[in-house]
Amino acid sequence: MRSKEILNKEVVSIKEGNSLGKIRMPIIDGTHQRIIGFIVDDREWYLETKIVLFPSVRGMQQEVVTVDDDSSIVPVRNMYKIHPYLKDNIQLIAIKIFSEAGRLLGEVEDFVFNHQTGKIESYLVLGSFMSISWKDVYSVGKGMLIVKDDLSPETADSANIDLNTVDLNSLFEQRQVSFLLGKMLSRDMRDDNGDLILPAGSIINEASIDKIKMLGKFTELLMSVEAEE
Repeated sequence: MRSKEILNKEVVSIKEGNSLGKIRMPIIDGTHQRIIGFIVDDREWYLETKIVLFPSVRGMQQEVVTVDDDSSIVPVRNMYKIHPYLKDNIQLIAIKIFSEAGRLLGEVEDFVFNHQTGKIESYLVLGSFMSISWKDVYSVGKGMLIVKDDLSPETADSANIDLNTVDLNSLFEQRQVSFLLGKMLSRDMRDDNGDLILPAGSIINEASIDKIKMLGKFTELLMSVEAEE
């Protein structure tokens, strides 16, 4: 199940039949790559944050998320074991993906998790058919995902591509180029001598990308374009 499929779903208690609020965001255990619960917005969200732990969820694949009873939604102040995860505040959507060698591979568009256990199974790469298995992830931090240099063949969509001939690194670079085209440069790009390559405000095209690549500044370029709103 994709994480975005559960956001804003109504939470309903089975025993009382009450609407308890809506799912706002998952609480992530980055060390074990799993969802341990969800923050729930109810009618009194402005008074105190409330959560539902993953084991309390009975169903989430249909129109609503079901829990056993009203007591399944609890105030954060009563859940001390959850506080470290809330402090870490790991949000996987839009975080950057780096290889162990430091190469920027893209951003996380969404992630797939097991709806019964909460275990994260894969990470979907923005603007691509690529996905990265949890087995290929070294670490999940606040703002970035560190993955292996040599990704497993199963990280590609076998329905769309021949895994025996594909160069995964080349595919990532193609996606990065596609992402850059038409973007505006947010700051001046300079070479190692401090000479101006491209001024801030420049619109990125294929010629400027080729020029930046020749100067070994491609990763810096990826970090220097204006983000989409």
